[in-house]
Amino acid sequence: MSLRRPRTTPLHERLDALDRALSALDGIAPGEALTGTTELLERIDRRRALSAEHTVIGLFGATGSGKSSLLNALIGKDVARAAVRRPTTSAPLAAVLGDAGSEALLDWLEVEERHALDEGTALARAANKPARGRRARRTEAGTPGVVLLDLPDLDSVESAHRDIAERMTGMVDVIVWVTDPQKYADALLHHEFVRPFAGHDAVTVLVLNQVDRLREAEREGVLASLAAIARADGLESAPVLAASAETGEGIEELREHLLGIARSREAVVERHRADVRGAAARLREAADPTGMAERSSPAAIDTLARDLSLAARVEPVARAVGGSYRHRAARRVGWPPLRWIRSMRADPLARLGIGRGRDGEGLERTSLPAPDAAASARASGGVRRFADDASAGGSDPWRAAVRAAARSEEEALPDALDQAVAEADLRAGETSWWWRVLDVLQWLALLIGVVGLGWLGLNAALAFLGVPPPPMPMVEELWIPIPLPTVMLVLAIAAGILLGVAGSAIAAMSGAWHRRRARRLLTARVRGTAQDLVVEPVDETLHQARQAASDLALAHGE
Repeated sequence: MSLRRPRTTPLHERLDALDRALSALDGIAPGEALTGTTELLERIDRRRALSAEHTVIGLFGATGSGKSSLLNALIGKDVARAAVRRPTTSAPLAAVLGDAGSEALLDWLEVEERHALDEGTALARAANKPARGRRARRTEAGTPGVVLLDLPDLDSVESAHRDIAERMTGMVDVIVWVTDPQKYADALLHHEFVRPFAGHDAVTVLVLNQVDRLREAEREGVLASLAAIARADGLESAPVLAASAETGEGIEELREHLLGIARSREAVVERHRADVRGAAARLREAADPTGMAERSSPAAIDTLARDLSLAARVEPVARAVGGSYRHRAARRVGWPPLRWIRSMRADPLARLGIGRGRDGEGLERTSLPAPDAAASARASGGVRRFADDASAGGSDPWRAAVRAAARSEEEALPDALDQAVAEADLRAGETSWWWRVLDVLQWLALLIGVVGLGWLGLNAALAFLGVPPPPMPMVEELWIPIPLPTVMLVLAIAAGILLGVAGSAIAAMSGAWHRRRARRLLTARVRGTAQDLVVEPVDETLHQARQAASDLALAHGE
């Protein structure tokens, strides 16, 4: 069998991508998924630092499958102990072809029992023969380094033996699943061991050992059944071979197949590539970042700003801005004799503590009442709805991460909203040009009225004293002649009232404009606060998810 051709993306890039995805998923994916990937990356780094000239081939199987006998048959020499009593193999045993440089590798594998194979063994003779046909063009020259491992039973009654076998499944370069006609469909072997290595077809071989125990007519059916189970386990192209360590049937074919893998010197890379692909798939299953939006939508941000504006009391402040303008306008354009009444009322903005400096610098905090329960609930709900909208389509772990990001500054949000209102430039002291015009006209009308009243008072005083008053001018154009001082007084009062009414109307319209302007300004500042404390953390998490999705796709080979 030939190994699969390498993917377009080099292995080191896929490893880097998996490492970046692992960092992005820290605190989001379940801990066991992260731990498993971390251990895998460490294991790959360690294996890559060891001998690349040796291919480590592990024989795995259940009790009685004949792993030790199969190892001896492949080597052509009895190096592994095979017996009726079970378990036979209690510790890993290594048969090494080309032992130079293998010491560090075997130390890492924690294999104590080692057998160097001489040139007279069947495995060495087969390894020294040149490859023929198409395989020769895909293999490297020279005798390949091979480490054959006989391992404890996967279903051993000794838990320590099972632990060794399970650990070795993640460390060898090539996995040989050895089974027998009685246990080839064993659920333990397939569900707990074979199935987790789905996608490792290039470095996996299934061997039906002890095939001599089957009648000739049964063999094809059993092999077909084993192949079907392997395909169901996710091994779409892994070969299924028949062998008998007892009679030697199929041993040469199996030996040549394993040596072909070793000659290509691609088993390590293919194993790591499959491991990285599997780890990426497991991380994606644990916390799939695909389906997340690239960033928060403008519509969702607008909705969040409206919800937070309620908590920030934007509308009451905007009304106070309009009321403050009308209040100050009335003190400038109202009828002067009645302006003192206005001065006794507090400016609406001053009551809220807005627009007043402290020692000429900065602004004080507002005196706005705390938001009521309904406003607070709407603000909290707005943040939650924003997070849910931003993470729609994502997996549960990522949606939880987005919610946590949206609420990361929740404690600071009320104070930040209050400061956004307090520090807004509401133009609390702004005046308008028409105030001066109406103010001058009011005082002019008042002066005319005072003159008219004084004139009438002087004539009355002279008459009271018996002094003949000077002739009083009369206004003849009216329906009856009226003394000029009386006309001046009446016109002054009427003008003052009309100017006051006109000023109030203009102030109301201008106050409404100031109210709308304040609402826009405050809403923009609340939106800025929401952007800093809610939107940006969420967008960072969304970017993190998109990057993780890209890295997982690269690590998976997509």
